[in-house]
Amino acid sequence: MRLQAQHLAKAFDALHVLTDTNLQVAAGEAVAIRGASGTGKSTLLNCLGLLDRPDSGSILLDGEDLGQLRRRARGRVRGRRIGFIFQAFHLLPEFTVRENVLMAARCAGLPTKHWHERCSELLGRLGLQERAHADVRILSGGERQRVALARALLLRPQLVLADEPTGNLDPHTAATVLEIMLDLVRDEQSSLVLVTHDASVAAYAHRQLELRDGQLHALPATNAANDGGPSLKNPG
Repeated sequence: MRLQAQHLAKAFDALHVLTDTNLQVAAGEAVAIRGASGTGKSTLLNCLGLLDRPDSGSILLDGEDLGQLRRRARGRVRGRRIGFIFQAFHLLPEFTVRENVLMAARCAGLPTKHWHERCSELLGRLGLQERAHADVRILSGGERQRVALARALLLRPQLVLADEPTGNLDPHTAATVLEIMLDLVRDEQSSLVLVTHDASVAAYAHRQLELRDGQLHALPATNAANDGGPSLKNPG
């Protein structure tokens, strides 16, 4: 199993956000986590992405217990083995499309020259090859999110974490971005954890879970069809 989160707990003062939270995600699998605002979805994502530490429990990535790593090693894992996709894109306006994608390598302390071919490959798959040297400020919302997706996948991360990745997009553009994202995750054999409050977005994943009362609960497989979005075939 690619990702295993076991018995996670996280509290902020007297507020217990995660209580015995468990999650397993296979390589090539996309799992959507739904839940109302304030239920702890982003807190869970922050713990999985090593942006925060759970109070207890363990997180294993390809069998390695990430909780046992020192600060510098955690930073390397976060920069090289985990990709992040956010609702707000977080592109750097002073850099071109290509430079923004390559920023993943630079931030991970890797020579960008070794990632030029990979960058071109991703931009081609995402239909952005003609935009490679464009100012990101002139891009549409859908194009910006595709740049963010390329940046997240540049280093071939084992785990991709997406927090409301289509929240700023219209429904048609959102559907296009989701289809591309899920295709790439499957082809690259990454594991995707997608956090959303939108049932139609969650319907694109292989499995849907709901975060409620600090724990994850499986939603019926039929929900994907009933919620109005196409579900994917089994990974791999």
